[in-house]
Amino acid sequence: MSKRLSAALVVAVALGLLAAPAVGAANVSDVQASDYTMDVQTDGQTDTHDIQVTNSGQNETSADVTITGEPSGVSVSGADTDLESGTTTDVPLEITAGFDAESGTVSGNVNGEPFEFYLTVNTPPLAGFEDEPLDLGNVLVGEGGSGEVTVEEVSGDGSLDGVEITEVRGDQDATLDFSGGFSVSGSSGTVDWTVTPDSNAPQHEDLEWTVELSDSRYPDATREVDVEARVIYPGYFGEPSLDDDEFTFDEPRDEGDTLTRTIDLEIPNDGDTPIEVGSVSASSSDPGVSVTASSTPNEIDGQSTEEAALRVTADRDLPEGSYDISATVDTPGFDGDDASLDESFEIVHETRLIADDTDIGDVAIGEANSRTVTISEELGYNDVNDIETTLTNGPEEWLTLESAPSSVSAGGSEDASFSLEFDTSAELGESYEWEYDVDGDSGDATITVTASPVPLDLEPIQNELSEYDTAVADSTLELVNTMDERLRSGESANQEISTVLTFGEAATLYSEAIEDGDSHLENGEHTEAQSAIIRAAAAYNTMGLQAERLENDELRGLANTARSDAEGDLDRLIQEQRAHYEDRLESGEMSLIEEATTQRQLARIALLQGDEQRANQLENDAEEAFNSYSDSVSTGEQAVQEAESAWSEMESDQFVVVLGQPLLLNPADYDAFVAGTASIDDAYQEAISAFESAGETTRAEEVTAEYESRTAALGIARYSLFGAIGAYALVAVGLTVRTARRMFWYVRDTQESVSGDFLV
Repeated sequence: MSKRLSAALVVAVALGLLAAPAVGAANVSDVQASDYTMDVQTDGQTDTHDIQVTNSGQNETSADVTITGEPSGVSVSGADTDLESGTTTDVPLEITAGFDAESGTVSGNVNGEPFEFYLTVNTPPLAGFEDEPLDLGNVLVGEGGSGEVTVEEVSGDGSLDGVEITEVRGDQDATLDFSGGFSVSGSSGTVDWTVTPDSNAPQHEDLEWTVELSDSRYPDATREVDVEARVIYPGYFGEPSLDDDEFTFDEPRDEGDTLTRTIDLEIPNDGDTPIEVGSVSASSSDPGVSVTASSTPNEIDGQSTEEAALRVTADRDLPEGSYDISATVDTPGFDGDDASLDESFEIVHETRLIADDTDIGDVAIGEANSRTVTISEELGYNDVNDIETTLTNGPEEWLTLESAPSSVSAGGSEDASFSLEFDTSAELGESYEWEYDVDGDSGDATITVTASPVPLDLEPIQNELSEYDTAVADSTLELVNTMDERLRSGESANQEISTVLTFGEAATLYSEAIEDGDSHLENGEHTEAQSAIIRAAAAYNTMGLQAERLENDELRGLANTARSDAEGDLDRLIQEQRAHYEDRLESGEMSLIEEATTQRQLARIALLQGDEQRANQLENDAEEAFNSYSDSVSTGEQAVQEAESAWSEMESDQFVVVLGQPLLLNPADYDAFVAGTASIDDAYQEAISAFESAGETTRAEEVTAEYESRTAALGIARYSLFGAIGAYALVAVGLTVRTARRMFWYVRDTQESVSGDFLV
């Protein structure tokens, strides 16, 4: 037999021996367990309950108890017990239950033989708080806290009959007291609590206690509960502070003497209850600064901050720097809380650099344009130095920064110059924009320049036409805009462009002339109106010539519409002017020059109306009127010369000139004087009449003035002759008297010499 076969037989025999029952072995055949009731008097109480185990075998063995199930709060274990063969033995089970134990089934097995029994647990009533741990909330130092809390039976079975609450661990910074526990009965009731914190208990400290609760009947059936509270303080001011300690001078320096800003004073209530604010006062010891409280809060909630507005006024000439500010906050009454602030605020001078933007508009390709942009510092506190002007956005071609300032004085301004010239690489109709950053040591600004390249700048003529609110201007503007669209699309040729522009210029001149003509006619200024009408007619004819040159149907239609609109206004002015001149001719009250001029103006009007025959007739009539005018003027001038000759002859032959005034002193010249005066009168009157007839009003006035002057001189000369005759008479009388007197004395002297009387 092989070794492998021998090993197999050995294993088989061994297995057979193990499987066969041993003669006289131990055998647990039955386990009996009865229900058990346990009265728990102390927490974690232990009782013993026996189960009956039968060993039906022939050998002794030990009870191996395994617990497979037990109620909540219950712990069950079996003790080591010897099992005699053929006997039934009580095996004790140790049952431990607390106040929270519940009734239920205990199950297990002994040496594999199962058992179970129902365990009834009777626990005493347990007291507890409705909310655990018990939070009593905030308690105020100086006042403490109190309230009531619900105590209830927490085990679920039984009823309370008075409750004892005992402190087992206290807090060193407060005392806790409960009262009214003996009045609690049944399932729940209330007790009063009082917490008294020490005066030096830290604010917001968490107070902690541990208390033990029990029914008065079962002092050993206790539960421990943690109790907590929080220390709070009455309201008191914290340290005030400035919300913003910077006073910015951000308004122009030259717009006033002072600046006013509001700085908020933050007032904290570091306590936990509201605090009233009595008053807030503020001041500054620095000259040039005044501080007042402009608004204050009435009350500040606990652990909150409110703001009082401090109105700070500062002279605009104050330099930058720190300036003192003081404030005091108090509560109403004399014994309340107060707080103060002694700090400073900063005056900061702001710098504001600004720059204009410029829109150059449509710029014709190849046409140079320039613009000047003003860069200013508008506040007036700080100079701006080290200015650099840099292109930050936009094409790097076409627009050139010609010059830019390197500094701008405070409150001053400087100019930056740009030049622009588009070349053919620019896209027509595109709006180009350039942005330049103007950056200085204490300020920056941005300059934006915009422009659009066009083949031709139509803006001037468009602006001119837009100034006139007439159908002619509107139709012509539509013509120019249509040509502009064709130009941008590349459809317009040079001849078309020049024709439309010439038409537009003519329409502008026409509109201006019509406007002038209407204004002059309204004011009765027909001479000025005639000139305006002739200009309007010339412009109208130019519009017609240019309209015929347009080959594009749309453009030519617009031009003809504008010319048709113009025809009515021009004809209206011509008719009104013609009626005026014809009325004047029919009145017969015109001078020769006015008649000639009117005939000629009517001839021009006839030509404007295309009536050449009538124009020629009127021109002939005007020529005859001008000839009559010339004859009349010639007659007047000749009469003036005759008066001059007569005057000159009298000056040389008859007058004695004294201080520029001719005087007639020789009575023998009187007849010649009278004849000369009559000649002068006739000559001057003839001249004045001739000039007035010719319409030479100014010349007639000049001659009249000369005539009146010489008439006055002749009157003085006439009076001088009468004076001379009187003087001659006085001289003759004087000579006669003198001669008589001399003869009287001569006779007397002769008589005395004969008689000798002269000796007496």
